[in-house]
Formats: sequence, C-alpha cells, structure tokens
Amino acid sequence: MPTVCCEQLDAALDRAAVVKTAANRIDDGRIINEIYTEFFVRGGPEGRYDYLGINYCPFCGRAISLGLWAAEKKK
Repeated sequence: MPTVCCEQLDAALDRAAVVKTAANRIDDGRIINEIYTEFFVRGGPEGRYDYLGINYCPFCGRAISLGLWAAEKKK
C-alpha cells in the first residue's frame, strides 16, 4: 500500500493535521469516534488533542485505512 494517496494528504501528515499511528499509541488526547483505522485528523489545543478516525482521504476520497484498502483490492 502506498504511504499516501495524494499530495494534500502528504502535506497534512507533514503538518501533523492528519496523524498515522495505532490508536493505542495516542497518548496526548482522546479519540472521539469508534472507527477502526490508523489515520486520525488531529485538532484542538496543544497537549490535549481530539483525534477523529478516518477511513477515507479527506482530500481525494480514496480508502486509506489498511482494512478498507485491502477490502477494495479484493474486489
């Protein structure tokens, strides 16, 4: 699987607006939804962020979550 699907997501990862990590490794905030993914949109005050799990790229719409990406490839 490619690291990123588009330049906008790559830029968002560089700025840490979108974070790629395991949910159990998030220790500076809280996850605010129950989506199983390794991609999170991060926002809020520094040191106590809110993380919103996403399965699709907010810029191009491609599946970015490993589980969804694998399911799409099986079609």
